[in-house]
Amino acid sequence: MERLFLMIFFFTMFLIGTNTFIISPLLPTLRELYHVSTNQAAWLIGTYALGFALAALVAGPLSDNRNRKHVMAVGMLGFALSTLACAFAPGFTAMLFFRFLAGIFSAFIGPQVWAAIPVLFPPARIGKAMGIVMAGLSVSQVIIGVPIGSFLSAYHWSFPFLAVGIASLGAFVLIIRKLPDLLPPTSIAGLGTNNARVAIFARYKDLLRLPQASRSFIGYFVFMTGVYAVFSFYGVWLSDHYQQSVTEIGLITLVIGLGNTVGSLLSGWLLERWKRNTILTVGFLGSALLYLVLPYIPGVGFLQVVLFFMYCFGGVLVPVLMGYLQSLSDTSRGTISSLANACMYIGTFIASSFAGSLYSIFGFAGVSTFATCTFLIAYLLFVLRTGKLTVTSQA
Repeated sequence: MERLFLMIFFFTMFLIGTNTFIISPLLPTLRELYHVSTNQAAWLIGTYALGFALAALVAGPLSDNRNRKHVMAVGMLGFALSTLACAFAPGFTAMLFFRFLAGIFSAFIGPQVWAAIPVLFPPARIGKAMGIVMAGLSVSQVIIGVPIGSFLSAYHWSFPFLAVGIASLGAFVLIIRKLPDLLPPTSIAGLGTNNARVAIFARYKDLLRLPQASRSFIGYFVFMTGVYAVFSFYGVWLSDHYQQSVTEIGLITLVIGLGNTVGSLLSGWLLERWKRNTILTVGFLGSALLYLVLPYIPGVGFLQVVLFFMYCFGGVLVPVLMGYLQSLSDTSRGTISSLANACMYIGTFIASSFAGSLYSIFGFAGVSTFATCTFLIAYLLFVLRTGKLTVTSQA
């Protein structure tokens, strides 16, 4: 059954990841289609991220007291319908609205996946399971989902949204029919339902009072802001600087995705052999260096090598960080997942707006330098300031 659960979670994260950044390589096309500037087109990424971030802050605490299977199913159905609606959006404003709705519904899906893994898998396999599921996100963004979106959009811009929407309806059926009930710990233990009345913000307050929690979530937010500042504008940069077409950008994205997926799959293996702080040190500092030199790569061939290793480091870092955050508390995993995802999507929202100004003023070098600074800050928060982590690598 564990393989079936992994397949469902992998597929679910694949769809969420595809829809999140399916517009990134399409920005050159969409800014022409809607006759908007690069900054305005970037709101198609930022609006989705904003919807997710706002909803995630509520979705996590609420789901900690409910059957996670039902929460995930409702979220997936809404996600499917709002994504299909994007394919029929009559204009830029309508597209922004449907993207916002898709972001809201996706906020009820992803946190349930991360919170369910420690429940459905034994401790020794949690790290590997998170790495495999994170690989689904990587595959979606940069190997299959987003590149296929690039290719489909060459025929018509609406095709990627139709494909993701229909596939999401299939995922909804899988969740309903194959996942077991995922009841909150209080219900399983027979402790009553009083905990369901705990205020949402009280849950966050209790969580952030835990040792190292506040610093860790700030570090995760800073790290994600840097990652998605670059990822949001790499398509525009490849088009403007290297004169790459949408199809060529999709092919380069395959290389990025291969690196990200390799890193995600390696994360569990590395956790079994290296200390967590060692992995974080190599990942953060290696990423900082590669992002710093990225704008100065002379040719597309060498550029792809650098991109592969950049996203390999990122693929290792995210599951390791998510596993550590999940280990902070075993009774508020939905809240932890939602706060982590909110940090990621608030970072994405900020990145897609602030980095747009950087790109307009300083070019892609300004965006990549900003990302380098965020990685160094995250390194300070996670490694130099945390000391010896008290959780195990299998947590």
